[in-house]
Amino acid sequence: MKPPGKRTLLAGGAVLAVVLMSTLTANAAPAPAPATVQAAEAQPDDTPWGDVIGTGVQGDGGELVFYGVKVDVEQLPGTTFGIMAGRRPAGGQVTAGITANEFAGSDKAPGFHAVSGGISGYPSFGYYAGPPVKITAKVDGKNVTAHQAPWSVDPNIVVFWFDSGADPLELTAFDASGKDLPAGNTGVGHG
Repeated sequence: MKPPGKRTLLAGGAVLAVVLMSTLTANAAPAPAPATVQAAEAQPDDTPWGDVIGTGVQGDGGELVFYGVKVDVEQLPGTTFGIMAGRRPAGGQVTAGITANEFAGSDKAPGFHAVSGGISGYPSFGYYAGPPVKITAKVDGKNVTAHQAPWSVDPNIVVFWFDSGADPLELTAFDASGKDLPAGNTGVGHG
């Protein structure tokens, strides 16, 4: 049985952060949320949905990985999934870290979704709904290209991440002909 979890939706951001709190009991009341935060209690499902995307990037706790997770929160009727950033030690099981998901509208509308600035040692990441061949942004004042990989459950969803935890500004996605794709939600959330 999983410990109770707390999912916190930032009113102005695109991140639904999953914080597992092993010290909570089933009857414990959650701490009051700050005025800008709406809380929705639910059991987080950290089970990978589809294949785990390995990055080859090693850090505390193992390799940086990304994977889809199911999201079922009444306040987010257009959101059915999120992207989890986690760690996988050599020969070990994946450990959940930070979940990013859409907070308004359809989670599969064309464009950027769930862009998360670096949190708790994880780099900036998010996903794009559509066929981007290349994703770029300005990170730490430099134009950079994101790493990206399709999600095995829906290859039209492309997970992207940067080598830095700095906010990715001026996010742009390009198709195979080099044409700009729809922007979607390029706002950056911070947990």
